[in-house]
Amino acid sequence: MKNRNKQFNEPELGKKPNRRIILIAGVVLLASLGSVYAWSFFTKPLIEAFKWSNMQVSAVFSLAVAGLGFSALYTGPLVSKLGSRRLMKRASYFFVSGYLIAALGLYLGSGVIGSIDTPWVSWLSFIILALGYGVIGGIGLGTGYVTAVTTVAGWFPHRKGFATGVIVMGFGLGALFMSKVFAPISMNITSGNIALTFLLIATVYAVIMSISCKFIYSPQSANAANIIPTISEVYEHVTATRVKLWMICFLYSVAGLGIISLMSPMMQSVLSNADSTLSTAKLAAAGATLIAAASVGNSIGRLFWAWLSDIVGRIFAFILLLGTSAIAFLVLPHITSPLLFGILISYTIASYGGGFGTIPSLISDLFGPKRMSAIHGLVLSGWATAGLLAPPFFGYMNDVIPDNAANYAFYICSGVLFIATILIYSLRSLHKECIKPA
Repeated sequence: MKNRNKQFNEPELGKKPNRRIILIAGVVLLASLGSVYAWSFFTKPLIEAFKWSNMQVSAVFSLAVAGLGFSALYTGPLVSKLGSRRLMKRASYFFVSGYLIAALGLYLGSGVIGSIDTPWVSWLSFIILALGYGVIGGIGLGTGYVTAVTTVAGWFPHRKGFATGVIVMGFGLGALFMSKVFAPISMNITSGNIALTFLLIATVYAVIMSISCKFIYSPQSANAANIIPTISEVYEHVTATRVKLWMICFLYSVAGLGIISLMSPMMQSVLSNADSTLSTAKLAAAGATLIAAASVGNSIGRLFWAWLSDIVGRIFAFILLLGTSAIAFLVLPHITSPLLFGILISYTIASYGGGFGTIPSLISDLFGPKRMSAIHGLVLSGWATAGLLAPPFFGYMNDVIPDNAANYAFYICSGVLFIATILIYSLRSLHKECIKPA
């Protein structure tokens, strides 16, 4: 009989590996990949050093987001064919190479081949940066994300929600670590040279991710006792089920990403209405504080809602997080207290993160572990689509109708979340059927 470990190009197991070590390695890998969410830390230094526009610098991040979602769509079916370790190594190569190529682009734009004021020098530097960080790095993001989540879910069949919640929480905390610790230290070491900073970051992540990949094993390496066969393994789903899951991810991502893009100006608007004497610096600081609080809420929400879904069920947990967020958005236009406003915004972002923590387990319940990675990749393309559409649309509203943009945004978010709640409710009977023992 052919050894599946050999098929996956993974070492033969002398004994069953420690699942907790696999979980920790997965968290470290996703925390490394999650640093992409700290891109805004480099926005101002890049604009000042290379004289690019905000739109140009933001476009690099948009490419990375799109790369994550759409590469996950391609990678999903490969997890069960190539194995977790091989794909995580591939993700590491792409991710680190993205930083290295980006560093090359920034180096070329630093005066080596000509002044950055020269159009062709500026565009060459920018294109290489976008190709590296956005396209190449984005492929690494999507490959690593779907592989790590699928792997951990397979090793913890009894506590899928908690395990996937922990690992996707690492993705959120990685951004916090990068923006508050790693990036500032790296910029200080390199005396503000962004090209050298990217080179340093690439080197450190190359070491961390290479070590972590050695502790990754495919779930198929586990013994048969680790797998709980259910009807989901053989259930023939209609296309509508996949469409509903894609729409659910797209809709809660529209709400989450749209509000994230307007978070700071909305908080400043509430504060200025409450106290018109506040300075611009204090308003900006308050906006930054809300962003930090929401980032923490995003990370905690990924774990909390996923853990809760193990207790109350996937469908009910999703109904709670989507429904209560929709109600919160209906209330927000009438809030005048900055503290209460900040709490409600942080809650909606925590629920947005909770969607990402819970949906992998829901997919596994419906389609079984073997098909989970392929469907998860498909669903993440909904997030990528929302990432391309929502922030520009909400930003456009803020440019055209600045006085009413926030209220319109809240009502739109409430509406899409109510639709998502209805869609998830429509899956309740199917979910009950699929989780029955085979």
